[in-house]
Amino acid sequence: MGKFGGFPGGGFGNMQNLIKQAQKMQTDIQNKQAEVAKKEIETSAGGGAVIVKATGDKKIKEVIIKPEVVDKDDVEMLQDLIITAVNEALNKADSMMQAELGQYNVPGMF
Repeated sequence: MGKFGGFPGGGFGNMQNLIKQAQKMQTDIQNKQAEVAKKEIETSAGGGAVIVKATGDKKIKEVIIKPEVVDKDDVEMLQDLIITAVNEALNKADSMMQAELGQYNVPGMF
């Protein structure tokens, strides 16, 4: 074992480089997350009867319901359409974040 506890080829200098690389990767990840968070996603259910707009950081920005879908005798159908569209928007946000940040391959990130 070398003088620096087994770190080959320079010991402390290599540790500083590793720390700098880790800090740069952390900054890159944070910047990419912020970029993806701003992107908008649009999903729909019921052939466009319900439209949900969300951001990449899973914030629902808008829910649009076509008037012809509103039926006081079938509220459950409308609720199901909204749930379907919202869940699809959230799934798309997750997928988009994974696609953008997958290059970093950090365990436990998602």
